[in-house]
Amino acid sequence: MKKLFFNIIIGSLVVVPQMAFAQQTLEQATDSIKQILVDARAGKPEAQNEVGAWYYRGRHVKQNYKEAAQWWAKAAAQGNARAIGNLGLCYQTGNGVEADSLKAMKLYTSSIKRGNVALFKQNMTLAGKGNVFAQVYTAYCLQHGLGVKKDPAKAATYLETAASKGSVDAQRELALYLLNSKQPVKAYAWFKKAADKGSVPSIFYCGKMLIDGLGVKKDAQQGMIYILKAADAGFANAEYMASQAYYQGNGVTKSNTQGYNWLLKAALSGVSNAQYQLAQKMVIGDGCPVNYDRATYWFGRSIPAGHAVAFKKEFDKAEGTLYGTPYQAYLKGLKYYSQKDFEQALKQFKIVEKAGIVEGKTMTAVIMANKDYSKYNLKKGVKLLKEAAKTDPMAMYLLGAMYEAGKGVEADLVQAKSYLEQAAKAGNPEAMCYLGNMYYEGRGVDKSYDEAVRYYMMSEGQLTPDAAKHLAACYENGYGNLEKDTQKAEELLKNSYKNTTEAVLKLVPMN
Repeated sequence: MKKLFFNIIIGSLVVVPQMAFAQQTLEQATDSIKQILVDARAGKPEAQNEVGAWYYRGRHVKQNYKEAAQWWAKAAAQGNARAIGNLGLCYQTGNGVEADSLKAMKLYTSSIKRGNVALFKQNMTLAGKGNVFAQVYTAYCLQHGLGVKKDPAKAATYLETAASKGSVDAQRELALYLLNSKQPVKAYAWFKKAADKGSVPSIFYCGKMLIDGLGVKKDAQQGMIYILKAADAGFANAEYMASQAYYQGNGVTKSNTQGYNWLLKAALSGVSNAQYQLAQKMVIGDGCPVNYDRATYWFGRSIPAGHAVAFKKEFDKAEGTLYGTPYQAYLKGLKYYSQKDFEQALKQFKIVEKAGIVEGKTMTAVIMANKDYSKYNLKKGVKLLKEAAKTDPMAMYLLGAMYEAGKGVEADLVQAKSYLEQAAKAGNPEAMCYLGNMYYEGRGVDKSYDEAVRYYMMSEGQLTPDAAKHLAACYENGYGNLEKDTQKAEELLKNSYKNTTEAVLKLVPMN
């Protein structure tokens, strides 16, 4: 919906009280009018909303849409329902701000949820007069019960009207309604219309329906053309479906490597099934190198999203796929390590190492380098890490950090960067964040926000707490060639970057 432009009736959507003395200037206005401006400047949201309306309509002041949007934004930030709706008007029309119909809809929705039911009624009136945006939004309200009782069937009538006028959003939503109403033939026809105009979700559904033979003749190869197009556009469900198709060879030539690549993309896009499957693939090296460290990370990401029961079953003695495997030994080792039972941890990591899994040696090195270990031997720990770092990204990262800090080795920034860059290239997000922090802070390298942002972006959202804080500052200030985006900065700061290993270890059976 972003940046779509529709004609609207301005006066109908600006929800502000009608002002007396409309033709007066502020200098000529009564004391009560002047007091509104005083109150607005003092931060009172009702007054700020009114002053915004003055600037939008040119009453008492010279018309200035940008000034109107700023006043409404101030009131909206304090939760004023009418101001939120009025700010939505600015985003819908592009008056005072860059037009963004998606943001307009979000603001309208927020306004209605806060009690501004009149806004729904006004959109409904405009919808009846043929306004396409209002038709789509009225349908949205009827679908979700915003300002009115839920009525999907009635919503569909508005969608059909807007769809017939060429609204891609209406075509897509109407198709979804028809699909859920067991009318797949009609649904596919509308999805196809929207897909032909570039609607990515519609492209995905066309592909899925072709693969399933739902509402159209089954054609897996043609369906995969659509799925891959949607996946290339970053549509998460298409990324996941592409991964399954490549692993199974359904509609495409079977390729576990391609399957893994799409599975990783879907996992990064937040598809929990993809995150869980990705961890499984990393444990056995299906289409990718074996990587217990990252497998544990992705299991940890998927468990809170509903995969805890499935994960516990993996270790069932009778039918679990991970029972008695080196990966179970690795997790038991991590749990013993977290409890500082280093001797028991070492026994488990030796099992991992004997199975040819390099993380066993890496974790043995970590224990040797831990001062709490009774047989602490930093020199041996470093030696083992260097051996593991020939293939293990985590070992590369740990060595890089040690060389930068001069812990266990002589400080050497050249060596530090070399190991960290190798780890980052091998896909280790901790190394990416570490390098980003070094450049952000100018720690041992020339300070460079460009380089910091580059490394943070490489992690694709797998940020450490410090990295998230620094990247948020970059968005807040426009550092590193980023456009200023306070909303993105706030999202980064709100996100919880917990150690996902904890969620995994809680479920690991120790017998």
